[in-house]
Amino acid sequence: MVGSNWDQALLLKLNTIAGGHAYIYDFADNALFRGFPIFFSLVALWFADDDGKRRSRILAGLAGVCIATVLSVWCQFHVQVHTRPLIDAALHLKTVELRGSTWDRTSSFPSDTATLFFGLVTVILLEKRFVGLLCFLWTVFVIAIPRVAFGLHYPSDIIGSLILGPACVLFFSKFPYPRLLIERTLLALKDRMYLVHALFFIFLAEASNLFRSLEEIGKDLVKLLHS
Repeated sequence: MVGSNWDQALLLKLNTIAGGHAYIYDFADNALFRGFPIFFSLVALWFADDDGKRRSRILAGLAGVCIATVLSVWCQFHVQVHTRPLIDAALHLKTVELRGSTWDRTSSFPSDTATLFFGLVTVILLEKRFVGLLCFLWTVFVIAIPRVAFGLHYPSDIIGSLILGPACVLFFSKFPYPRLLIERTLLALKDRMYLVHALFFIFLAEASNLFRSLEEIGKDLVKLLHS
């Protein structure tokens, strides 16, 4: 099943404009380029002061990002909304060589990449509204729109991500119990904050790579359990 008329029309329009330009894809797919404003802002917020409450809010939000990303990948495996545009021969899209592309998920709803980044942007937005707005615009134009233009997703996939990512972050940030638990944990580790800093950087490193290492570990465990 393909997307609705507006969904497919916007996809084809963006693909006509940018789908054949490999340099646009190279920038949009470069982990350092696309993620720099978001991850720089998160690190800056983390070390801006020694505020345990702020750090607990950030960590609670990042927990929401993890849940949202896992849900988006689960939906791609188990909820067939529409076929990924790039592998739909009926669409005749302009293409470039997409590095590291494996289509074990033929459904593209919602975009896990956009879910991750919209979630991270929401964490920033809750702490610094202006910086968060700039990061949001960056995510829309550098990450979200190119993923439609090169046929990785329909526009509705991006809209789904725009709902899922922020919704999970807001739930974890506003619901008091996870945040209070994290705050108490940080207080208990006050004399060993270097451990928390290390885990924070490991999380950001994995997030910048879309949690691919964790995904591969999960796949290997599933194969092992079914062998």
